[in-house]
Amino acid sequence: MRFSKVRLQNFRNIAFAEVDLANPRTFLKGTNGQGKSNLLEALGLVMALRSFRTQSMAALIRQGERSFQAFYEIEANNREIELEVSIDEKGKRVTVDGERIQRTADFLGQFPIVPLSSIDLMLLRGSPAERRRFLDLTFSVADPKYYACLRAYHRGIADRNRLLKNNGSASEFSAFETEISRSAITLSEKRRSGMEALADAVALIYANIAERDEGPELLYRPNASCETMEEFAEMLRANRTRDSVIGSTQRGPHRDDFVFSLSLGAAKEFGSDGQQRGLCLALRLGQALYFRKMLKRDPVLLADDVLGELDPLREAGFWKACPEELQIIASGTKDPPNADQWSIWKVASGSFTGES
Repeated sequence: MRFSKVRLQNFRNIAFAEVDLANPRTFLKGTNGQGKSNLLEALGLVMALRSFRTQSMAALIRQGERSFQAFYEIEANNREIELEVSIDEKGKRVTVDGERIQRTADFLGQFPIVPLSSIDLMLLRGSPAERRRFLDLTFSVADPKYYACLRAYHRGIADRNRLLKNNGSASEFSAFETEISRSAITLSEKRRSGMEALADAVALIYANIAERDEGPELLYRPNASCETMEEFAEMLRANRTRDSVIGSTQRGPHRDDFVFSLSLGAAKEFGSDGQQRGLCLALRLGQALYFRKMLKRDPVLLADDVLGELDPLREAGFWKACPEELQIIASGTKDPPNADQWSIWKVASGSFTGES
């Protein structure tokens, strides 16, 4: 897929903007705090109707306003598609070619996006919850069955937690735990196979970014190593007493994690700043390759001022590893390499002006 145009109204600090994105390489240039990241954030909404910078959709509305509107022209599936997203006090409204989209499940996977920004370091340095969100979004976009299974699992865990707090009966627990176990095993299997594909892509890409062979690995860390529904259900049954004291389910895929590793050890503890940034970039580019494989379409890369934080060797490695056929919309405070190949827009105070 590729963006052709975006038009925004009352989004973050952008009162109104219309930006032509027909060029496969578009660069947003300006000093910090002018609105470059805001436009990239608006473009990122098209993947899962959520921001890659915040979990609060209300935060996207321009201060003093009550709603925002975003209109996109997108080339996908060999045709031009018009997508509109708006948020107001009544909630979210999404239309594709004038047809209202009611369910997120009907939208996921249509418009794959891969955002790259400095906050990606939290995937390595942050909590397991940050990494689980990455996994769940990646696999939900690529596989509708994963998304359905994830929702069923979390509903089941919420119901079991209510039983734990309200002294539910053994028969009530058994009924919920049977359903939870079915979803848990499916999630674990899909995460394991998905992580293997991501790990292979990350190793390949990082080899282009790194100065030498540093043995990069992406390792899945399931919280519960159950192989069958019966094993998982038995684990839940055995943990009822302890879980009742705490008031929540302590074991299962909702506590899974993954780690980055290098030949010298865990990247979080032993990796240099440059190595950590390189691994996070490799993970995002690996996500792009995974989307291409699973969805049979090209994602768009949104690079939010990340290359300025890399040393020259890793910056050159990034461009070498980046598939040439993908559309890239990037931002920064100075011109990109080979600036003549880019469509450059100057950004100041939420306004966008194309360079001649």
